[in-house]
Amino acid sequence: MDTRLAVFIVHGIGVQKTGFSRDMQENLQSNFKKALQHMGQGDREGQDDALIFREGLWADITQEGEDTLKNRMFNDPDTDVDWVKTRKFFVDYLGDAISYFKGKTSDIYSQYSAIQSRIGGLIQNLSKETNPDQNTLLTVVSHSLGTVVLSDYLYDKRETLAPKHQLVFSNFFTLGSPIALYANRFYNHQSKTNPFSNFQPQKVKDPNGLWINLFDEDDIVGYPIRPINSYCKKVVAADLNVSVGSFLSGGTPASHTGYWEDEEVGKIIAEKLAIDWLRVNGWAKKEKTVARTKKYKERYEMPSS
Repeated sequence: MDTRLAVFIVHGIGVQKTGFSRDMQENLQSNFKKALQHMGQGDREGQDDALIFREGLWADITQEGEDTLKNRMFNDPDTDVDWVKTRKFFVDYLGDAISYFKGKTSDIYSQYSAIQSRIGGLIQNLSKETNPDQNTLLTVVSHSLGTVVLSDYLYDKRETLAPKHQLVFSNFFTLGSPIALYANRFYNHQSKTNPFSNFQPQKVKDPNGLWINLFDEDDIVGYPIRPINSYCKKVVAADLNVSVGSFLSGGTPASHTGYWEDEEVGKIIAEKLAIDWLRVNGWAKKEKTVARTKKYKERYEMPSS
């Protein structure tokens, strides 16, 4: 039986429906087959079922409180405010970021543990679909605040993920990520030379894996991660500037939701998955995998270090 790859797709702020995930799955499956053809491996059996997908929705956890707040603030007979629709938008979107506060487990002000518990359950379900007799490579594709949620989860579970779930954290693709902004939680006022040195997100476990951060220069939520400190330069293989969005949203901040269907984004992720699939099934020797990975990095102009 061929070894399959696990792909966990995690949404960001406000997403409670599955449409974006289906778009990404179709994007990746299509480009996965194209990548195999490009490598001269298009006739490999099992490619239709090579990728096991699981979707990560969590925004419904924060939505109930946000809906209650909107009802109380905007239906109060003693309160009159303008721009109600815009304010509701802010409550939903900014509210998710505020609700996801990393406090203590018993902290009554934090929904952090509830969101992390949801993610843990989904990953456990994903592990049940993999071969119980061997570890399976796990690729995480996350968007927006979902990149922060997964970065925190993978850090918190860094010592237990592989033995508990038979999943090895292999690749991390962050799309439109505000992780760089969360580095400010670790800012050290006492340090004049390296004030962000304490910001050390979890690196991928697989020595052949990569963390690739993709952002559109017009997406005001997405930022590069490597410049934060020397540690980030080591664990993040590349900050790739991609152009996403439709004819109307491209070139504007609305491009933030354009990653899921983007062909270039799909190619970047799927090509790495194709390299991994050929490697773990023994269809590519070490030298061939190294050569393919080198060409992959060169094609997308990733830094050498």
